[in-house]
This record gives sequence, C-alpha cells and structure tokens, in this order.
Amino acid sequence: MPSDLSVVKGPYFRDLMDQPAALEATLAGLEVSPALSDMASRLRGGEFRRVVLTGMGSSYHALHPLNLELIGSGLTALMEEASELVYHKSRFFDPGTLLIVVSQSGQSAEILRLWSSTRDAPA
Repeated sequence: MPSDLSVVKGPYFRDLMDQPAALEATLAGLEVSPALSDMASRLRGGEFRRVVLTGMGSSYHALHPLNLELIGSGLTALMEEASELVYHKSRFFDPGTLLIVVSQSGQSAEILRLWSSTRDAPA
C-alpha cells in the first residue's frame, strides 16, 4: 500500500471526515420552524397519500428510524435512494407525495439532479 494518501484525501474524503461535526452542528441548530409545523399539520390532515424519504449514503440510512415511525403511525412511507428516484421512479413526483430529502452537503450529484427533476415536475 502506498504511504502517500493524497490521492484519497480529496473533497469526498473531507466530506466524510466532516460528518461528525456536521451532525453536532445540526443537533445544536434544531428548532421547530413555522414551515415545518405547517408541513406536519398538512401531513396529519391527510393532504399526502405517501411520504418518500430519500438521500444517498449515510444520509439515506439515517432515515430508517423515521420511516419506521411514519409506518407505525399508519402512513404510507417509502425509502428510495435519490439516484433511483431520479432515473427510475419519477412517478412519485406528484402533489400527493411528500418528498423528504436528506443530505449532509446538499451538493451530491444525485441530490442536485433530484432537485432539478422535482422542480420540472407537473404540479
């Protein structure tokens, strides 16, 4: 194994190594916003037929407890990787679906493509 690890210490590696600090900053900054409260009320009121949870990598896997909670509450909840939604499951982009996207950086290629895809979806 080469002793020079500069090849692997690029932006992706730095992003991975920054995850603990990003999680701490997120936890420290959590607050209930009016927009989040409104969305929760709309969800409880039956405005959405389903909830689709998505992300990539550890962001995707972190959604598993929420998925179980939503299902346990009687909601139709699905977990799909962002790349699957972008390339194969755009039928979920309709007004009856609440799409919850989680991303540490918000800059991964799949998340950016998903954002672009949902903005072009019919309302």
